[in-house]
Amino acid sequence: MSKDIFVSAKRAGSVVIASLYLQLDNMNQVEAAYYGGAAPYFRYAGYALQNYDVRQGDLLVDLNNIDPKTSALTQYRVINDPEPFPGEHLELVLDKVRGT
Repeated sequence: MSKDIFVSAKRAGSVVIASLYLQLDNMNQVEAAYYGGAAPYFRYAGYALQNYDVRQGDLLVDLNNIDPKTSALTQYRVINDPEPFPGEHLELVLDKVRGT
């Protein structure tokens, strides 16, 4: 199941991208296990429609959706080295950051 979101990207506490469109797909258990996931997991495959300068460790903050557990904007951490493609899209692996 996919969802479309807009996020800002933060690096070292500073905003480096103000608005970035992402498609988020739930990652299946086999893929999540490859990245060290354990059940239950909050791991996603993300796709951006342009090659932005997003790096491993960047924090992506959803601009519209509130995490019901924290009552704050939902946050995701980039856990892979994002892969740019010649067709001008970027693939990321993200973990939902809970409790922040």
